[in-house]
Amino acid sequence: MKKLRFQIGTLVGLALMGMTATSCLDNEDPYNAGFVFVKPASPYTYLFANNTEDSLVMQCLGPWEITQSSGSSWCKVERTSGKGNATYSLRVDFEPNTTGKSRQVQFSIRDTDHPDKAYSSWLYTQYATRGDGSLGNAALVKGITSSDGWNASIEYDAKARPVKYELRNPEGSLSDQLTVAYDERNLQVTVSRGGATMVGAMNGDYQPVELTGATDTIGYASQYYSNGMPVSATNAFKFVATSNTRGTQLFSYLLNGQSLLPDSLHKADSIRYMRRWKGEATDYIVKLKMEYGSQDNRCQSLDVNQLLLGFAECHPMQLLSMFRYTRSTSIVARALTAEGDINVTTELNADKSVSRMTVKDARKGTEVVYDFTY
Repeated sequence: MKKLRFQIGTLVGLALMGMTATSCLDNEDPYNAGFVFVKPASPYTYLFANNTEDSLVMQCLGPWEITQSSGSSWCKVERTSGKGNATYSLRVDFEPNTTGKSRQVQFSIRDTDHPDKAYSSWLYTQYATRGDGSLGNAALVKGITSSDGWNASIEYDAKARPVKYELRNPEGSLSDQLTVAYDERNLQVTVSRGGATMVGAMNGDYQPVELTGATDTIGYASQYYSNGMPVSATNAFKFVATSNTRGTQLFSYLLNGQSLLPDSLHKADSIRYMRRWKGEATDYIVKLKMEYGSQDNRCQSLDVNQLLLGFAECHPMQLLSMFRYTRSTSIVARALTAEGDINVTTELNADKSVSRMTVKDARKGTEVVYDFTY
């Protein structure tokens, strides 16, 4: 009779996940079986609709085989079997999620010599939405023209991420321009706007929380109670952009306790917009109480609600939805202000993306029509 030896192993920086062991007395020779995982670090991994790769890093003490749940051909691991006493670093590939719904795949690994004694499993969940908050099947807006003479063009990479934005004013001159670079190895995003360069950390959503540079800063900021305590972002938060050359824009969002989790539906109850361009002596302030229609604002890549006050007041990073929490998931139908209402009507394409949006501003007595090309 020999005692079964199940070796877990101790490796610096490695995490044990979901292993099962059985010890007993029998006639089998001693053996090693089990798995030590570096990645994934948790049995549950969450992905955005435009995430297309991950890695599986593990030490296998015995020969092994990987299987996956049925109906999950959209996800593939580089290798599904191997030998023991070895460490593996394997690529995991995902197809972009264009189903409009979240989906899951479960992987299981077993020691092929002792399948009932050493096994583990892990789960990937891929959201319905991309990192910018648009649905994975949302159409990519390539251009916008407005009836008051503005013209915007947008370019994207293979992961549906904006990489270039240009805006021309009614005179035809270049009014704004920015380029975006994504460094997935170092989890960093770099934005160049005019002569300013800003850098920020990003996660799997490819989005920064803050971008900072020598002259410009863009990012989220907390609201505070009168006692100095920060307000939860699910209740209220701010988006602030400061520039030595342009001035300051500040958008305050009131949510009143709505979820900001990926795939969640949320709509700003009200928005307070303040800006002071460089050289101006006073702030321009608009307070907006929002009403929404039934149209989904996630069916195109851009956040069309950002055009409510016109291109001149629109911040391009919000229009591109690079700070997705500012993106309400429904399209505005009306915004009430003390000076008069702003009414919005939209025409949709067959895929529910916006084809045309008309904004009637009673404060100014204007009507602006925006046409979108894809």
